Amino acid sequence: MKITQIEPLLVGAPTPGCGLLSNRNYFYILVHTDEGITGLGEATLESHDDSLLGVLKDLSDLVVGRDPLDVGVLVQHLFKERFWKGGVVKASIISGIELACWDIKGKALGKPVYELFGGKIRDKIRVYANGWTGGATDPAVIKDKAAEAIAAGYKAFKFSLAIPTWPMRDLETVKRIRKAAETIRDAVGPDAPLLFDGHGRYDSDLAIQIGHALEDLNLLFFEEPVQPEDEEGMARVSARVNIPIAAGERLTLKQEFRRLLQSRAVSVVQPDLAHCHGFMEGVKIAAIAESFNGFVAPHCPMSPVITAISLHLDAIAPNFLIQERLFLNDWRNDVITQPLVVKDGFIELNDKPGWGVELDMDLCRKHPRIVAGTPSLHRQDGALADW
Repeated sequence: MKITQIEPLLVGAPTPGCGLLSNRNYFYILVHTDEGITGLGEATLESHDDSLLGVLKDLSDLVVGRDPLDVGVLVQHLFKERFWKGGVVKASIISGIELACWDIKGKALGKPVYELFGGKIRDKIRVYANGWTGGATDPAVIKDKAAEAIAAGYKAFKFSLAIPTWPMRDLETVKRIRKAAETIRDAVGPDAPLLFDGHGRYDSDLAIQIGHALEDLNLLFFEEPVQPEDEEGMARVSARVNIPIAAGERLTLKQEFRRLLQSRAVSVVQPDLAHCHGFMEGVKIAAIAESFNGFVAPHCPMSPVITAISLHLDAIAPNFLIQERLFLNDWRNDVITQPLVVKDGFIELNDKPGWGVELDMDLCRKHPRIVAGTPSLHRQDGALADW
């Protein structure tokens, strides 16, 4: 089998109430073969679509003509052939291609990808809702939003508070986060797993203060209390706050995860399979975490495609904790032909070959790429104009 074409497909997926993220596009990679099997991957990296397209074009000559079933060889070739590592942009493109190749291999063998990695050890995957508040802070609105998410099958919830803060000892911010957390805890009940995402907004001192303010609310974890490269700062927070610390969405190499685990900075790693060089690297990251008695909770605030892909890692990792799932209550949930359904806090695995999902191409065409700012050199259907 040979790869004949790599096709980028950008689908405009605005996110209401999310500021700049409202211009988000889903970035899919379709890998076509001479045997008629097409693999699906995702490399969504909001606001960096042109950079992704440029790197994909640059790497295409390293992919076309190769056997997609030799996934490991292909990924090493992509990773090492060019001198510059390329950061998260190149890592995302490699991820998208790698994911598509696993989809092809699963389809060629008639097996779900999780069967290619030793088989599933669970039939359903525990999930939590992200983005369910819509940025609301009013208690009455939060209560209504929580009821909506609970009615959609969710039993675990993550929240964040995107507000300006002073660099150090911002007690007003601490109070506002505490008030929001109390409101949400009241809305979702005393036993629902609750998670707080700092998005790296705080220095370690302020993160410790926030952590102390939230300890009695029994959070499942405190995500990115400081910037992910501040390993010492994160370890300091972890040592002084009685809440498990999670991080990893902006990391792309297993070595970065290992350093966080070695310094006891995190209890939970959050690789994003669309950015960390793909599924195999995600499996390795989960295994490294297991060796430190840590847990894996894949990051996944993008489309249902990468969620469906992440379920395969969740199915095989002994140290799996919980899966992120963007709360979708509109057309975005139907971008795949068999939408994911949350029931009693879980998503059931399917046994279809590959990732087990396909894009609804008619729906994708109805939502062309969103181009913000300057004129684009790309067609609105997402394909490169001169490919």
